[in-house]
Amino acid sequence: MSKSRKWLALMVAFALALSAFALVGCGAAEEEPVDEPGTEEPGEPAAEVTTIEAGKLLAGSDTEFPPFEFIEGDEVKGFDVDLLSAIGEKMGLEVVFMTEIFDTLIPTLKAGGKFDVIASGMTIKPERQLEIDFSDPYYDSNQSLVMAKGSAYAGPEDLTGKRIGVQSGTTGEAWAKENIEDATLVPFNSATDAFAALQAGNVDAVVNDLPVSAELLKEDDRGMEIVAQIPTGEQYGFGVSKDNPELLAAINEALAELKADGTYNEIYQKWFGVAPE
Repeated sequence: MSKSRKWLALMVAFALALSAFALVGCGAAEEEPVDEPGTEEPGEPAAEVTTIEAGKLLAGSDTEFPPFEFIEGDEVKGFDVDLLSAIGEKMGLEVVFMTEIFDTLIPTLKAGGKFDVIASGMTIKPERQLEIDFSDPYYDSNQSLVMAKGSAYAGPEDLTGKRIGVQSGTTGEAWAKENIEDATLVPFNSATDAFAALQAGNVDAVVNDLPVSAELLKEDDRGMEIVAQIPTGEQYGFGVSKDNPELLAAINEALAELKADGTYNEIYQKWFGVAPE
């Protein structure tokens, strides 16, 4: 072979080798990097809400406390009913109301197994918070004094030695104990029973939550009237067992969403005729 042919062959071989190297390099550049397993941090799983019955939120309630809860026909209605039902909808739970005497609500919730939450116009009080947890407040309330029409009343001193009807276990009962000297307190299972006793003349006055007194006397005062509004600055909350913090957190989250999206205002106006302050 001549020198020129040898040189040409060497050049061709070199060119072929160079092309092969370029192709390998391009192929390597096009490969996508493979993530090492475990390099991404997983998100925190949402806390699961535990209820007595799967898919349901069982609510214990004194269902003789209008306009917050009352029975009409075979249906429970009221502000608390609509509000807790809207909360349950946010949580994907069906809300079922169960009638319970007011002063047994906390012990029954603590015992467990009957209902998940108290929805009964219950005032948030420090002594109650020692036993159960409360949701964020959802309603502001005061107390009232109701007497027969035409009764003389200038202040608590006018009730000294009188018979005062109260609902057992309520803040109305507590106020009467603290503020009316030498009165005989007559406890009843419900506000409606206390009003019936006043109408019958079996008690001289009734101390009761103001919005409930106003509701009970709205359509038919039955010869009774609110003679005094008692500013106590109370706030209602939903009661939850201390053993179920996940449920409490979910209720508070849903309640905040309802206030933010306007649903709370709609429910409030439906039952009280005014917007919340």
